[in-house]
Amino acid sequence: MDIDLPIVQDIYDAIARALPRALRGYLDPALVILAAALLGVLVRVTVFRWLRWLTSRNQNRYDDIIVNSLNRRVVGWMVLGALYFECEDLPWRPRTTDLAQNIVASLLIVSVTLVLVRTISQLVQTYGTTSAAGVGGTTLIRYLAAVVLLFIGSASVLGLFGISVVPAITALGIGGLAVALAFQDTLANVFSGLNLTLAGQVRVGDYVEVAAGVEGFVVDIGWRATTLRTLAGLIIFIPNKKLAEAVMTNYTRNPGMSVELVFRVDHDCDPERVEAIVIDEMKQAAAVLPGIRQDTPAIVRFRAFGDWALEFKAYVDILNFLDRMYLRHELMKRLYRRLKAEQIEVPVPRQVLQVDTPANPPT
Repeated sequence: MDIDLPIVQDIYDAIARALPRALRGYLDPALVILAAALLGVLVRVTVFRWLRWLTSRNQNRYDDIIVNSLNRRVVGWMVLGALYFECEDLPWRPRTTDLAQNIVASLLIVSVTLVLVRTISQLVQTYGTTSAAGVGGTTLIRYLAAVVLLFIGSASVLGLFGISVVPAITALGIGGLAVALAFQDTLANVFSGLNLTLAGQVRVGDYVEVAAGVEGFVVDIGWRATTLRTLAGLIIFIPNKKLAEAVMTNYTRNPGMSVELVFRVDHDCDPERVEAIVIDEMKQAAAVLPGIRQDTPAIVRFRAFGDWALEFKAYVDILNFLDRMYLRHELMKRLYRRLKAEQIEVPVPRQVLQVDTPANPPT
């Protein structure tokens, strides 16, 4: 070890003379590893502190996740890297040196793989909750990413020791076919959930309605089922395969919608007058009720001649689908009061029973 400073050289020589002869060959590698650890600490308290300060100044959460993940492992990785290269200077046999380097490299690969799994899982979850694309944030995507990374890491570790995974995969081909047939429903749910997520049809936080009348917020898309939370707080689990095959309405992707008001008036009423009154009342309601679009007027349609009334439907555009029940409730009350004020009768179903009595009733 070439050291220019005389005092440091004297200290180094004194330590070398104090060590037993069998341990003197480990002095230089130990000093290099110690220097790598000190350098890692220095990088952590200077460079990464500056990076954390830099990332805290913006609203991007992805760089915070990456910096925090690397900050926790920088010292250990520098120590393992120095140990890997210093194994060649240790007084060991070549075979032992190779084994030691493989073990150190395996530890480094395992550490990097676990950090990548955790970091990518956090990135995917953050992306799924903040991005409009909605291709992440689900348990299924995080599981798949973790499986791929762990497989690559395991194959890399086995490759260091001369073990190839290709023959094992080939040998499991027939067995894998049998497993696929046995778990075809499970695999169908996995691929259906993956298709739903990657296609951008649903994402965590969306409010969807399934054809069966089930509706709620998407809490998670797992490997088997999608979890919905209704407005009443109930948790519903729908198999991914069933959800992919069902007719589904995603209200979050089209937040603007219309509420439908169904009402009936007496046969003697003028449809033109009824239409004008309803449109005027909906216009007044839009000025006082938040959530109703004021730039689009209400639409009134004469639906049918009923047996006991004229049937109408009114459509009012609203801004948020979550307000549809409340707004329908308020609009129906206003419509009822306005029709009463305009002396337009709101009929109710009536049944007329005619009883024929005989001319000569029995005595």
